[in-house]
Amino acid sequence: MTRPTVGFYMETAFHYDVYKNIILALQAQGHSCTLVLADTCESAFVQEMLTQVKTLRHDGLGVTLLSSLRAQRRVLDTLVSPYYTPLIEGIARWQVRAMYGLAKDRWGHAWWNAFYDLILCYGDHSRDRLNIAGSAVTVGNPRFDDWHQRRYDRQLVNALQRNKTKPLVLYAPTFGDLCSIPHWAERLNTLQQECTLLVKLHHGTRLRATEAASLRLVEKYFRKNLVSGHATFALLEAADLVLTDNSGFIFDAIHADKRTVMLTWPGLDTLLCGADTYSDPGSAEQIASEQIETAGTLDEVRTLLNDGGAQRDINGVTAFRTRYCDKYQDGQAATRAAEAISRLMATGADAPKNFYLQSLRQRLFG
Repeated sequence: MTRPTVGFYMETAFHYDVYKNIILALQAQGHSCTLVLADTCESAFVQEMLTQVKTLRHDGLGVTLLSSLRAQRRVLDTLVSPYYTPLIEGIARWQVRAMYGLAKDRWGHAWWNAFYDLILCYGDHSRDRLNIAGSAVTVGNPRFDDWHQRRYDRQLVNALQRNKTKPLVLYAPTFGDLCSIPHWAERLNTLQQECTLLVKLHHGTRLRATEAASLRLVEKYFRKNLVSGHATFALLEAADLVLTDNSGFIFDAIHADKRTVMLTWPGLDTLLCGADTYSDPGSAEQIASEQIETAGTLDEVRTLLNDGGAQRDINGVTAFRTRYCDKYQDGQAATRAAEAISRLMATGADAPKNFYLQSLRQRLFG
């Protein structure tokens, strides 16, 4: 008997990293898996995805374009996606959400989660907010299985730590209105006399046309400091300090138990209260800022860099990591995710369906 086909919807190359370990776990169970590339997205994102799939060494993994899937009127057994979009309606019998980050609760926990038959949550924070008719389950963070099992570039870690004479600082800003680059790029450039500064850009900064001004600043001050996002775990292990802003990378750094500093600037509080940022005082990234240190000036960054982490609230960070980032932290999140997906496909037809979900789909899509 043919096992069900599970599709994985991608709008950025980063989404493969979100899915990789889940795909491997499903393949180990005998399921057929295929990437579904959204070829209607911004051309720079499409090109990066097409370039990426040519270099993947992932046996048995199919690749198809969303436009082809629709033209052929194919219906997958299950589609896994990081968020809901009308583009994926009707192309799979079951819809599963695999979270890609935690920032911006008003977005990540919004009404569109009602379209999912199953939601895979990192921790109980999201599960408690998304458990619509029993659809949410806490599995941990599958991407971080590689961290917990140390499946990343050990040679790079050793190279970064060899003969180190200055602290290694990893700067990982977000993009858009909450990006710290316009406010901090020039100042952080002067910090390079006191540390080894590496810069990991958000894919939005690299690829979105609207981020051209921030990208120019990065190329002006940090052209030789840029590092690949594919090396995230090696960079996290090697870093002595992580500088970020209202980015989802806050959670990566906390998950990795790295000393993390959120950069601030005048007017940030006003932005955080605005509707366009999808943030508010109860949002996970603002709660995270209460668990880590913040800096509004370069002198404050210097002080934090030199004080050895004396101000860290270890207990608070540990509790936050468990509730928000990964309930289990055991490297088995992808296995739990795959088991939940398999259960949905095996028993979903007999499970009580969310009446609200059925009604909403019917009214919107007929």
